Order: sequence, then C-alpha cells, then structure tokens
Amino acid sequence: METPEYLIIIEPTKTGFSAYSPDLQGCITVGETVEQTRENMEEAIELYLEELAESGENIPVPRKLKDQVNMIGDLQSGTFIAFIPNHVGFHAKSA
Repeated sequence: METPEYLIIIEPTKTGFSAYSPDLQGCITVGETVEQTRENMEEAIELYLEELAESGENIPVPRKLKDQVNMIGDLQSGTFIAFIPNHVGFHAKSA
C-alpha cells in the first residue's frame, strides 16, 4: 500500500518561513529556514493526524498528485512546495 503524501506550501515571511497543507485545514507551522520549516511541518502533520485519530475523526485523504499540482497555481516569489509522507500509520478515509 502506498504511503499517502500531503502537499505542503512553504512561504517566506518577514522573520523566516511559514508552512501549511491545503489538505489539513489549520495545520500550520513556522521556522527560520526552509529546512527547519519543513521539519516542523512534518512534526505538525504527525501531531495533527494523531489528534484526529484519537478523537475518532476521519484522516483527510491527500489530493491526487494531478489535483495538487493544478491547485498550486500562483505562488509568491520565494515559495517552496514539498510532499510530506504520512509516517504515522493512520489510514486516510473519505468523510
């Protein structure tokens, strides 16, 4: 079974970078560098999914790669995208 990967978008800020995942509403983080922000986001996703699982809520299904690429659209200069695998072991379910 393929591990689902969540798209993350890392954007520059005045003090470093911020990141979010369009598939995980409210799952955001910040960091001083792109790498630190990506690492922070990986941890934030893990915690976010654990909280959903513990509360009995469905784990959001990541968009298909084609849909993720199509939704990226216009990004500000200096923005990075990455994919974070769901290593937590929870299986995404449709609502």
